Amino acid sequence: PMGRVAFEELAGMRIAGVETGVQFAERMHAHVASGFGPIAVASQLAPLLPAAGLERGYIYGCTGDAATSLLFGLVAVATTGGSWFAMVNMPSAGLMSAYEHGVALHRTLCVSGDNTSSVMSPVVGALVDGVDLVAVSSPVCSQSEARRIATRVKAQGSVLFVLGNPGGFSLDASFSARTIDWQFDTHARSRTVEVSASGRRVYAHRSCTVQLPSPS
Repeated sequence: PMGRVAFEELAGMRIAGVETGVQFAERMHAHVASGFGPIAVASQLAPLLPAAGLERGYIYGCTGDAATSLLFGLVAVATTGGSWFAMVNMPSAGLMSAYEHGVALHRTLCVSGDNTSSVMSPVVGALVDGVDLVAVSSPVCSQSEARRIATRVKAQGSVLFVLGNPGGFSLDASFSARTIDWQFDTHARSRTVEVSASGRRVYAHRSCTVQLPSPS
C-alpha cells in the first residue's frame, strides 16, 4: 500500500486544483529523483511548459492551423531519445512531414479505426498502457470513458495529445499554434508559428514564436 501511495503521488494522481510555486517545485524534484520526470522537448518549445518538458500523466490539447506541426515539434526530441509515439486516426498527418520535424519514424505507430466511442476508448486506453506519447484527433468518447483513459494515462506515466475538439477529455494544458509566416523555395520549406499555452496546469500566460520545422 505504501508503494502504491508513493507511486500515485509521483504520477500526479492526487494533485488537484491549483498548486503554489513551492508545491510545484517540490513535485518536480520528486519526479526527477524518481526517474518519473518530464519528457524532454526541443529547447525552443520548453518555455511553454512550467516543467520545461511534457509532464507524465498529463493530457495536452493542440489547436490552430499549425497544430500538427506543433505536435511533431513537441515529440521529436523524445522519439530520438527512445520514446515511442502513436498517432490514432490521423491520416492527414504525413510521415514525411513528421520526419522533417525530427520525429524518429522507427518509433512511430499509426493506428486507424472507426472514430466511435466503442472503438476509441479501448484503442487509446491500450496504447497509453505501453506507449509514452499518444496523439488522437477529435476523439469520440463519453466523459466517463475519457475519465477512465485519463486515469490510465496518469497511472502509466504516459502523455496524451488531443488535436482539435477534445470531446469528453478534460485538458491539463492547451496549445494554440498559429502560422504567421511561410518560408518557401521550390515548395513550402518551413513556417514561423506563434504558440501560446494556457490551462489549469499552466501558470501565467506562456507563449513563444518558433520556426517549424526548426533548422536544428
